[in-house]
Amino acid sequence: RALYAIGGNAEAARTAGIRVDRIVWTVLILGSALAAFAGILYSGHYGSISATQGSGWIFQVFAATVIGGVSLNGGKGSIFGALTGVLTLQLVVNVMTLAGVPPLWNQFLNGAIIIVALIISRFASGEKQE
Repeated sequence: RALYAIGGNAEAARTAGIRVDRIVWTVLILGSALAAFAGILYSGHYGSISATQGSGWIFQVFAATVIGGVSLNGGKGSIFGALTGVLTLQLVVNVMTLAGVPPLWNQFLNGAIIIVALIISRFASGEKQE
């Protein structure tokens, strides 16, 4: 709950007595530890790793989180939603691969999915655009 509060409005969370700095640091350290563990598993699987390995993943991660319903403004979203976005995106990529579609079209489809998901979330939220 504290993470949702911080994501929604950090100053309001601080006013409510939540230790914002401590929680943010804890989340950053935990995320870094998980990323390091994933890197160790990845390098163990492939035997070696380069400095640029995985540099193109940020777009896929962004697409999966947007598809999963995680708000770009913070304060909304869940682990289940993010996991659903990852599985949905991977399902689409696998279907395209099995259909023989060139890999270049995967990036195009990811971008199109992000745009559609952002448009849907904008209209579904009912908020005015600034």
